[in-house]
Amino acid sequence: MLAAEAMQQDTVKQAVIMFTDVVVPGGRPLGDAALDNELREEQGRLVRGLLPGHGGREIKRLEDGFLVEFDGALPAVACALELQSALCARNECVPHERRVQLRIGIHVGSVVHQDGDVFGEGVNLAARLESLARPGTLYVSEPVAREVRDQGVSGMVRLGRGDLKNIRLPVSVYRIDPPGARPRSWMARLKALLPTRG
Repeated sequence: MLAAEAMQQDTVKQAVIMFTDVVVPGGRPLGDAALDNELREEQGRLVRGLLPGHGGREIKRLEDGFLVEFDGALPAVACALELQSALCARNECVPHERRVQLRIGIHVGSVVHQDGDVFGEGVNLAARLESLARPGTLYVSEPVAREVRDQGVSGMVRLGRGDLKNIRLPVSVYRIDPPGARPRSWMARLKALLPTRG
């Protein structure tokens, strides 16, 4: 018993966990099984194509997304932002009914590897963040935000209770937008609305 407990204790480690979930924008009802499966497979190829370049390890494929593990917060966030940017570019080139978006959640915490799967606080909170994220966004926990901010990542927005619909989490939550998707300042938006002088 003690040996088994010690072996299980050895599998506990800190890891960065990322959940993705594919979402069909615009309220298109699911139901075209062939199209839905095709879009899931396309998203799968995109995720699997980007993971090796960021050191991500696929733990398992979910019905509409992935559970992925990274050794550091920066590679995880870089991978997530590249995924979002690639999907934004893709959506501009396809018909509306073929557009998809991802919700992504990332947290760093304790995990346990067992029988090819991963469990623990790090997994649970990353899944919670993904479920809170709006389509096309990346939500990260405060430890992740703190680590990547120290390494030069910008564009982070701390979300308040209203943004989380009164769902209380044990850590603060941040949204990180891909560089091309970051909103312009209110002054830039105002200038765009004013008529130009000839």
